[in-house]
Amino acid sequence: MWRMRKRMGQLSRKIFERSRSRMDYGRMDMVNGNYMEENNRRMAEDEQRRRAEEERRRAEELRMEEQRLEEERRTAVMRRNFPFFGWAGAVYALFYTFCLYKNASGITYPFFVAGTLIYFGLCTRRSGVPLKKDSTFTVVSMLLLGVSVFLTDNLSIQLFTKTGLFLLTISLMLHQYLDDSKWNFSKFLLAIGQCLLETVACLGRPFSDGAAWRVKAVQEGKKDGKGRYVALGILVAVPLTLLILALLVSADAVFRDLFVRVFRHINILSILCILCMLAFGFLGSYCFIAMLNSRVIKEECKKNRNQEPVLAITFTSVLAALYLVFSMIQIVYLFMGQMKLPEGYTYSSYARQGFFQLLAVCLINLVIVLVCLGFFRESRVLKAILTVISLCTYIMVASSAYRMILYIRICQLTFLRIIVLWALAVTAFVLAGIIVTIFRPDFRLFRYCMMVVTVFYLVLAFAKPDYWIARYNIQYVNLEGNAAEQAENSYRDFNYLSHLSADAAPVLTKPENYAYLTENSTAMQSYFSRMQDKADRMGIRSFNLSRYLAGRAVRSVSDAAAQTS
Repeated sequence: MWRMRKRMGQLSRKIFERSRSRMDYGRMDMVNGNYMEENNRRMAEDEQRRRAEEERRRAEELRMEEQRLEEERRTAVMRRNFPFFGWAGAVYALFYTFCLYKNASGITYPFFVAGTLIYFGLCTRRSGVPLKKDSTFTVVSMLLLGVSVFLTDNLSIQLFTKTGLFLLTISLMLHQYLDDSKWNFSKFLLAIGQCLLETVACLGRPFSDGAAWRVKAVQEGKKDGKGRYVALGILVAVPLTLLILALLVSADAVFRDLFVRVFRHINILSILCILCMLAFGFLGSYCFIAMLNSRVIKEECKKNRNQEPVLAITFTSVLAALYLVFSMIQIVYLFMGQMKLPEGYTYSSYARQGFFQLLAVCLINLVIVLVCLGFFRESRVLKAILTVISLCTYIMVASSAYRMILYIRICQLTFLRIIVLWALAVTAFVLAGIIVTIFRPDFRLFRYCMMVVTVFYLVLAFAKPDYWIARYNIQYVNLEGNAAEQAENSYRDFNYLSHLSADAAPVLTKPENYAYLTENSTAMQSYFSRMQDKADRMGIRSFNLSRYLAGRAVRSVSDAAAQTS
C-alpha cells in the first residue's frame, strides 16, 4: 500500500514537471494564467476573416444588384412597350407567312422586303432610336434586290440575293442602333456573328417580357383585357373539342362520313408548315429587336494592333518575293507572249489553265493583308511589303481574267465562269480599298467593301446570267445541219442549255433556235415543256415575270410551229 502511494506520487511529479516544462511563462499572463497575446492575435485574425467574408458577401450582393439593374435597363424598352412590339411581331409573322409560304420568288417578295423595312423602321422609332439618314443606300439596295428576285428564275441568283438581303438587314440595324463609325473590318464581322448568337439567346424574351408587362399592369391597377380570357378559353376548347369529336365520330357512321368528306382536302403537313412559319416569323423578328434594345453588342472597338511587325514582315516578305517572280512570268509569258513555253504546251493551252487557282490565291492575299492590318503594329517596311503583295495580286487578277476569257472563247459560257469573272472584278475594286487602308488606317473599309459588292451584285442580278449564256452559246450552234453534222468547234452541249432557268427562254424560243433544238435534242423538248408547266402553275402570289415571259414565248412559238406544220 505504501509502495503504491509512493509510485503514484512519483508519477504525479513527472506529469507536473512535463507540463511545467511545456509552459512558456514569458507569454503567460501571471494574473489570469492564460496566453493573452496569442489569444488577442487569434481574435484579430478571426475578426479580419469575418470582415473579409462580410466584404465579399456585400460585393457579391452589389454585383447581383448591378446585374439586376442592368437586366432591367436592357429589358425596360421591350417590357414597357410590349403591347406594341408583341402585336407588331404577330402582324409581321402573318405578313411573312402570307408572302413566302410555298412562294420563294413570286411577286410578293418585293413587298416582303418593303414590309420588313417598314417593320424595323417602326420598331426602331418606338425604341427611341433616331433613324440615320446615311442608310439610304442600304435601303434602296435592299428594295432593288427584292425586285430582282421577282424578275429572275435562276435559283442560284435567288439564293445569293436572299443571303445578301439577310446580311444587309443585319448591317442596317446594327448601324441604326450603334455607333459603328470607328469599327474596323474584324469588328463588323464579329458584330454580325454576335448578333446572330445573341438573337438565339433571346428566344425566351417574348414570354418573359409579356409576363413582366402583365405583372406591372396589375400592380398599377389596370384591368385585364378580354384577350387573356379568350386565350385561356381557346386552350381549354382545343383538347376538349378533340376529345368530344373523337367520341362523336366513333358513335355515328353518318357523322363520321360527313367529317371525313369535309376534312378530306385539309393537309395537316401544310398546316404544321404554316404554324412553323408563323412561329419563326414572330420569334425571329421580336428576338432580333429585343437583342438590339438590350445593347449586348458593345460599341467600342478595341485596338488589337499590338503584335510584333517583324513576324508579319518575315512571312510576307517571302510571299512578296514569290509573287514578284510569278508576276514577271505572267507579264512575259502570258501578256506579252514571249519566251519559250515548257515542252508539250501551246500558248492557248497554257493560257486556259489555272484561273481557279489564281482566284483562290487572290482571295488568300486579301485575307493576309487584312490580318496584317488588323493585328500587327504599324511599320513602314510592312506597309511597303503589303503594297507589293496587293499590286502583285492585281497582276494575278488580270492573269486569271485573261485565262478565263481565253477559255470561254474555246468552251463557251457557263454560270460558274461568269461568277469567276464577276468575283475577279469585285476583287480588283476591293483591293483598291485595301491599298487605301494600308496608308489610311481610319478608312472605313467594311462600308466601302459592302457598297462595292452590293453595286456589282445588283448588276449581276438584273443582268440575268442565263440569258447571256444562252445568247452567247447559241451563236456557236450550226443551225443549218443536224447534231451529228456539227463542226468540231461548234457548241453541242444542249444538255447544259436544258438546265438553264426561264431567263434563257427568250433566246432559246426564237423560231430558228426553237425548231433546231426541239428537232435535235429531247432534253430541250423537256426544257420547253417544263417552262410551259411552270408558267401554267403560277398563281397571283407566285407570279414571276421571268416564268411568265418564258411561258408566253414557248406558247407563241409552239403555236406558230403547229400552224406551219
